Amino acid sequence: MKVRTLKLAAVLFAALLLAQFPASAQTKEDEAAVRNIPQQFAAAWATHDGAQLGKLMADDVDFINVGGDWMHGRADFVTYHSRLLSGRFKQSNVTPLSTEVRFLRPDLAVLHWSWKIVGDHNEDQSTRKPRMGIFTMLAEKRDGKWLVVVAQNTNQMTGPNPELQGITPPIAFPDK
Repeated sequence: MKVRTLKLAAVLFAALLLAQFPASAQTKEDEAAVRNIPQQFAAAWATHDGAQLGKLMADDVDFINVGGDWMHGRADFVTYHSRLLSGRFKQSNVTPLSTEVRFLRPDLAVLHWSWKIVGDHNEDQSTRKPRMGIFTMLAEKRDGKWLVVVAQNTNQMTGPNPELQGITPPIAFPDK
């Protein structure tokens, strides 16, 4: 009985120890697939087809755009982006800049990627200046395919940020 208890305690201790470290990708193919999501997003965006862009999203995606609008589910995501990409953003292009990936489990990864967009317009149809931002996405492998289950998109704020002095973010925006 004592040996069994000791073995159980050792297994639990090992599990707790391993839980302290982030998981790695199950395969190099998984790592490459998650790292490729920004390029797939940009390629789908370039088609200006919301349904094409929606193929990267899970059915139950939670997506927050740069304006703070929260879409729940692929259907709402597709409706919104179909309207956006056939309207004010029909001549826009998104370019991924830098990508960072951290696996939480072999089938779950946090993806941060910075982007630049050109060619979009304001609500009054005036042309916007090119801008940059950063996405945070949670990607999950479902039925063998990596899909975005959560996303938060943020515009870069212009000007220096004195609170960042001495801090080097994993993804920094390039000088304009």
